[in-house]
Amino acid sequence: MKTMLLVPAVTIALLFGCAPKNEFQPPPPPGVTVQMPVEKTVTVYTSFPGRLVAHDHVDIRARVKGFLKSIDFVDGQRVKEGDLLFTIEPEQYEAEVNSAEAMLAQAQAAQKLAEATLQRTENAYKTKAVSEVDVLTSEANKQAADAAVLEAQAALDNAKLNLSYTKIHAPMGGRLGRRSLSAGNLVGDGQSTLLTTLVVEAPIDAFFNVDERAAIPFLKEGRRNEGPDIKTIPPVQLELADGSIYEDTGKVNYVDPEFDPETGTAQARAVFQNTDYKLIPGMYGKILIPREIENALVVPDLAVQQDMSGSYVLSVNSSNIVESIYVTKGPLVGTERVVEKDPTKDRYLTVEDRVVVNGLQRARPGIPVTATEAKATAEAPADK
Repeated sequence: MKTMLLVPAVTIALLFGCAPKNEFQPPPPPGVTVQMPVEKTVTVYTSFPGRLVAHDHVDIRARVKGFLKSIDFVDGQRVKEGDLLFTIEPEQYEAEVNSAEAMLAQAQAAQKLAEATLQRTENAYKTKAVSEVDVLTSEANKQAADAAVLEAQAALDNAKLNLSYTKIHAPMGGRLGRRSLSAGNLVGDGQSTLLTTLVVEAPIDAFFNVDERAAIPFLKEGRRNEGPDIKTIPPVQLELADGSIYEDTGKVNYVDPEFDPETGTAQARAVFQNTDYKLIPGMYGKILIPREIENALVVPDLAVQQDMSGSYVLSVNSSNIVESIYVTKGPLVGTERVVEKDPTKDRYLTVEDRVVVNGLQRARPGIPVTATEAKATAEAPADK
């Protein structure tokens, strides 16, 4: 009996004694995707809120008194320079022109008589038939007749001018507002009655305020809006209220000569041709001024992170250890971020660093990783 019990015990001891030990196997280093920063020339845009304003705005008013005879346009109509807009009853002013013409004819007749009288008096004075006083009197009558002609001519010119005011024409091309009065109303009774307004939509102006900090880079580059030897501000773009970009560029043609000390801004004006009339005065928009940055260091924007010490990127060194490199965030260009050296740190980003662009949640400073180079993406062909 004792021999039979001993065999299973020995067998169990041999089985457990020969089994391998259960040792902990550490997990493999996490995998991340890395990409080197790129140094290139990029175009960044500085935006300024602005408001569109009509290039010209004219109040159309009655300059003479009379009843409004006709209105020769439709509210909101676009007109050309010289188009007839209103007609004021002209009969009174036609009569004044006729009267002035008659007065001028009468003055011219008196002038001819005075001239003939003076000539006869001067001939008679040569033979001592008249006195010198008679000659002086004839000369005075001639001068008075000349003055009367000038006065009558001026009255005729004024009458014709008033008659011309009875037909009101568009002073320039543009779009009309609604009429203020209906035909048959008395206008110009003691004041220049407002009849309608005319606005010039093409071209159209965009006014915006530029602060000192945003203006400094352009001033350093010597970009202004005056002077033959000064670099001009490049063409600007307009972002509309819905976020879309207006297809045509504009030109900055005016900047205030000084900054307002209370606001620290200077008002600027950009002009857009607006040949398609898609821009309307009063609309809101952002003026986007481009500026080229040469030798800019860019990384994917998603690679830039933030902590209490500032902005940083995670980089994988030659030992495949993750380290953090602090940077100064620059402008965003599409999906890329311009980064600059953080002046408070000794270590700064270079084109040789391998920046983590994927697997950021698995990468931590000081841990080893398995780095895989990001696949290069084909660049889009340049616009011609």
